[in-house]
Formats: sequence, C-alpha cells, structure tokens
Amino acid sequence: MAKKKRFVPLSEDLEKLALAAIMKGAVEEAVIHEEELSKIGKLVLQSIKHLRRNDAEEINPASVQAVAAEILGADHREIHSYIASCFSLTAGKEIGEIVRTVRDKSVLVEVLNEVGNQLATGAIDLSGIASKLDEGDNVQSLTSAADLVADGLPEEPRGLSLKTLPMLTEASGGLMGMWALASEAGVGKSTLSIQLAIEYGRVGPVLYYDMENGPEVMLYRVGKRYGGNVENVRKVTKNIYFRETIRTLSEDLRTFKGQPCLIIVDSLQKLPTSVEHRRTSLDVWVHRFERLKKDGHTVVLISEKNREEYGSASQRGFKETGEIEYSCDFGFHLIQEPSMPNLCKVIIVKNRHRPVVGSIGYLERVNGFRFVERA
Repeated sequence: MAKKKRFVPLSEDLEKLALAAIMKGAVEEAVIHEEELSKIGKLVLQSIKHLRRNDAEEINPASVQAVAAEILGADHREIHSYIASCFSLTAGKEIGEIVRTVRDKSVLVEVLNEVGNQLATGAIDLSGIASKLDEGDNVQSLTSAADLVADGLPEEPRGLSLKTLPMLTEASGGLMGMWALASEAGVGKSTLSIQLAIEYGRVGPVLYYDMENGPEVMLYRVGKRYGGNVENVRKVTKNIYFRETIRTLSEDLRTFKGQPCLIIVDSLQKLPTSVEHRRTSLDVWVHRFERLKKDGHTVVLISEKNREEYGSASQRGFKETGEIEYSCDFGFHLIQEPSMPNLCKVIIVKNRHRPVVGSIGYLERVNGFRFVERA
C-alpha cells in the first residue's frame, strides 16, 4: 500500500515567498503543494497552474489575479492585496536568498515525510533521514589547494569532440559546460544547434527545448540533411527528445536518473519570464543552467542579438541578459558574410578554458541544414 505523503502547513511569510518566487520564474510550482497553503494561497497556485496549462505567454501578478477572480471566484480586492503583499515581502531580497529559503523548506518537508514514514512502519533507518538532509546540505570540509594537487595537476578540461566541427572542438576544448551562441535571424543558430544535438546524441541523451520552431520543423530539417532517408534520420535522432516548453525540465532530467544530458534551449529570450521582472527572470534561468552544468550536464543556450550589435560581435551582444557573458564557458557569434549567403564567420567572444578568441574561420551551409568548416 502506498504511503500517504504528509504536508506541513507553511508559515504566512514562507507561503508568500514561495509563491512570489514561482511567479518570478525563480523556482517551479512543484516546490510547494496545495495542501501546504492557506485558502487564498491555494487560489494563487491554482491560477498559476491554469495559466501554464494554457501556455500563457506571461505569468505576472495581473494575469494571476485575473484568473483567480474571474475563473476561480476569488474576491478581487482580497486577491489583489494578497499578491501585492507577496511581492512586497520579497522587496530588497536577492532572488538567490528567496530560492534558498524555498529550497530549505522543501528539504525540511522531505525529512519530516521520511521520519513520518519510518515511524508508521516501525522501521527506523537513520541513513535514510541523513540522505534527505544531505540533499539540502552539500557543504564539504575545507581542503587546502596543496592537498588537491598532491597526486598531480588536473588535466586540461576537455569535452566531447565534434566530428563534423573540428575547428570548434580545437578552439573550445570540445562540447562541455555551458555554450552560448548568438546571431542575427536566419544566419544558422538552429541549424548549428541541431548539428550539435546529433553529435552529442552519439554518446548520451539530448533534451532539445525548441520554443521557436517545433519538432516537425526540426525533423524536416534533419530529413533534408540526410536526403530524406527515414532510417538514417531515426538512427541519428534516437537519443534526441524535443519539447516545445521547458516547464518539464526537472521531470525530464529525472527520467535519465542522473545521466549527463545535453540541454539545448532555443532560444533564451523565449523562456517563461515575468513581465515586471523580465531581465531578473532571464538571469535566474542562466543561474539555473549554471547549476545544471555543475551537476555534469552540458548546456547550449541560443540567444538573439542586441540590435546595436548587428554585423559585429562582443560579450554584450547576447540580448536582454548580462549574466550569460559571465556564466558561459564558451560564447560565440555567427556573422553573415554579406556577399556569400551560405557563409558565416565564427567569432569567439568568451573562452573560459582556452586562450582562443576572435575570428577562427567560417561555417558554410551544405544541403541547406548542415554546416561544414572553412578556414
């Protein structure tokens, strides 16, 4: 018989912090459960879920209030006051502080559930309780740098060698960490990203969050690349999983039980954000991808370019967020050659693991949806 999960009612402040963090896009709604909330808190959470189920473009206080009042029957004045107090409570707080508070709460609930389950069965297992605590406390003991190199210096960072893109492999050290790619529209961001997906699919799963085109368009492009041969397309895409929304990211990663994945986001500017806190929301997403990188996953972020950067390339060329220029390991731009529509220049603007920056060569479109390198 399945054990019933126990829910601990949240304090008023923690409830409001959690709901504000969800509305800002800092955490997913799964961090809290309706059973933990007050009556009005449940209405707010139900409103957020309703908006996401219906693929709302924005989750913001006004849209949440409208759903709660007009669909769920909440009092207009009461729901407005409650949502306003959620955001006033977070005023002056760093988003990281809010996220940590919500996560600490999640760990506490997991510990209490583990204890309750063990008491119910009469089988006390302290290691099970300790493992729940470890999930929220990964602080390691201090070790001197000298001890870390006692057995020799670390090897140079190296990622997946890209068979079809040796020039990019040499410049970056291989596909690893977090890559950021920007270009003007139509130059080839999506073409290159599907090429990276096919390369990585040889060794592991690829989670491709395509909010620009959809799986049919991308599979059509793969089909053109392989001359319409369905068997070849099936062979190279067996480890590629397309999604048109990124809201299932956590569940998707759990499907592979800790196995390192390539996560492709096309594009960064299409991620769900708050209208009122759009730039902050995008920066939070970048920080989240940075944590996934530290967990062993590889992330490729496709970005639109700032209009003032058209025809040129710099670290500031990634549109709407400054965090990507600090967080990415390898950042580069594709610049269209005006006189040669099938040719674009590759310019590296950020390279954490190699001294290579600036122009490194060209990519030429072949068969419409594949790139080959040109010196």
